[in-house]
This record gives sequence, structure tokens and C-alpha cells, in this order.
Amino acid sequence: MVIQQIFSKFALIGDNLTVKQDVLIDINNQGRISNINFNSTHENDVELSFPHHLLSPKFINSHTHLGDSVLKDQAFELSLNEAVGIKGWKYNVNKLDRTQRLAAMRSAIIEMIESGTAACYDFRENGLTGINELREAAIGLPIDLHILGRHDPRTDLIDILSQCDGLGLGSPLFFSREELEMIQQQVSSPDVFVATHVGEDPHVIRDSLDRFGLTDLQVALQYLDPNILIHLTKYDDNDLVEIPTSKFIVFCPRSNAYFGLGFPPISYFLNKRHLIGLGTDNVMTVAPNILEELRWVVLRLKEQGIPINPIQALKFITINPSKALKILTGCIKEKYWADLLVIDLQTNRTSFGKDPIMTLLFRCHLPEDISLNLFHGEVISNELS
Repeated sequence: MVIQQIFSKFALIGDNLTVKQDVLIDINNQGRISNINFNSTHENDVELSFPHHLLSPKFINSHTHLGDSVLKDQAFELSLNEAVGIKGWKYNVNKLDRTQRLAAMRSAIIEMIESGTAACYDFRENGLTGINELREAAIGLPIDLHILGRHDPRTDLIDILSQCDGLGLGSPLFFSREELEMIQQQVSSPDVFVATHVGEDPHVIRDSLDRFGLTDLQVALQYLDPNILIHLTKYDDNDLVEIPTSKFIVFCPRSNAYFGLGFPPISYFLNKRHLIGLGTDNVMTVAPNILEELRWVVLRLKEQGIPINPIQALKFITINPSKALKILTGCIKEKYWADLLVIDLQTNRTSFGKDPIMTLLFRCHLPEDISLNLFHGEVISNELS
């Protein structure tokens, strides 16, 4: 049942995540925000009232690999190529019991939901079989799951695209020039997303130069023209200047650290026009809690002498992917889905904080400090299964 009204002492409103006080939100029967009132005096006569809380938009995880959830913690001693390369350890998942695979994926999705995620974009290997397994694992769960499929020799690319939101390619190096041009022609619709990993590993860049005379970033831009570029870890400013501002840039720094690949060049994009998002990458290696990813980023940037405004940082997992991916979540404004978190500001962890955004970024422990978790205006049960 959709909640019709909710009051909160503080709320992060609109594209700038402006902190407003005494906020009353009206939600229509479809689960969308229909009206927002500030400085409301209706604290005591609304359906749900939270007098010492922060109302936040839920989060968007812009890059996941849910398919290897059943292989948690089995890749720590492996290189990136050994773990997730074209013949990597992650493909052992296909040898395991199907019931186990689905149960592990479902558990990872629930972990995302419980830690505040409203939507995620998943790279799905194994053609139509992989797509169908992920959809089955997510049946009935309150999350917008966007699948970026990957065709295999058994399945036509058009058939793959008919069953998902676009393509999630492991690397442009998996294809010939002719194949990349064919892919670009078949995904020319602006409604179809194309995403690829680039610049994650120096070995891949060297292989690309040997094979194409171009870096994998240059190959992607020239032959594939993707909407979304992921990682860029091993590129410097001279390489990054080639990237058009229309591209959505997604970083997964905890995954990079797991494989000892360094910290991605987030600082380069901070004052550029590119939209930045974050992803948690492989569940095999990193827990799919996107707020923890953001904390890692903020602290690592500060360690590098690059302080970042907390609001700018929070946009990485809310406003930016909402705009780049054209979805009506990740922002509290009229006509958007009522995908909302109510954060208790008086727990042992969050009490005495003077800035609700800083409290959310550095003090909240999710899901423990969530008083209410809404998806499309409906309360999410504390006992998902």
C-alpha cells in the first residue's frame, strides 16, 4: 500500500540536494511524489511523522556484476585477469548448481535494497540464460534492476537487446574492428545503453596498442561510441581529455583496490561537465553497498589533498546517475518515484551530529539507522527473502 504523506525534520531536496526543514511530502497512488511543502506545521497530523530524522533520496548503483555472488571472497589472491578475464575464475559460476546461483544473486540484491539502493545497472554475462536467471532471482524484490546484457555465439545480438536495457561489454578488445562497428550499428537507438570497461588494467592497454595501435579507450570511442565508460583507472589527464562530456563516467574504486590496481582518476572529472557515478562492481570481491563505496571515495580524495564537497559527493550515487541514465529516482522532487530513506538522527551513531549530510555520509550504519525504506511509495519489509 502506498504511503500518502510523510513528514520529516530534514530532507535533501531537488537536484542540488538542498537541506530543507520541516518537509511534508505528498505521494500519489502511483507511488510518485506529487507535492512538497517546506516549513510545514503538520508534524502531528500526517500519516507518518519523523521529527528528528533526515529524508534522503535512495541510491543508484551504476555498475554491478551480480552473477558471481555465489563466489564471494574466492579471488583475493588472483590477478584481475585471473579473476574476471575472458577465462577468469568468475566463469566457474556456470559449473555450479543453478539454485545456488539464483539464491546468491537474490541475497546480493536484498543486501543492496536494505542498504538503500533503489536502482542498479548490472553487467550480465552468459547471453539470454544469464539475463533470465537474474530476472528470476529478482522476482518480487523492490528494486529497479536494469540489465546490460552480453551476447554469446549462441544468440543473435538483436535477441539479447530485446530482453534487456543495453549491452555491458567486458572490453572492446573482445571484438574485431568489424564486430565493434556492427555492434555500434545495431545499438544506434538513444534508448539503448552501451557500456564497457576501459583502462582498468595496464596489460589490457598494452594489448590494445599492440593489436589496434590505439588504447582500449580510443578503440571504444572510435568504434563503439558507448554511453557509459567504466573504470579508467590507468589513464592520466592527457588520455582523459579525449572523452566527450556526453559520456557517463563510472568508477569502482574499492574493486580497483581489491586487485591492487590503484585509485581511479576521479579528481580529473570533479570540475568538468561529465557526470560521475559509482558502482560496487563484482559481488565476488566487494559488498554491494554503494554508500560504503562513496565513503571510500571521499576519504581517499581527501588523503590525496583533494577535498570534495559532501553534496557533490552524494550526487555520485543519486542525482548524477539519475540524469545520465534518465531514470526518475535518486532525487526528491515532484513526478519522481517516492524512493526514499528516512534516517534516524538520534541513534548512538548519528546523535549530536551538526550537519545531516555529513551524518549520512560518515555516521549512518545501514540498514540499522534506516527508520523507513520506501520504494515507489510503499514500505519495504524488514524481512525480505
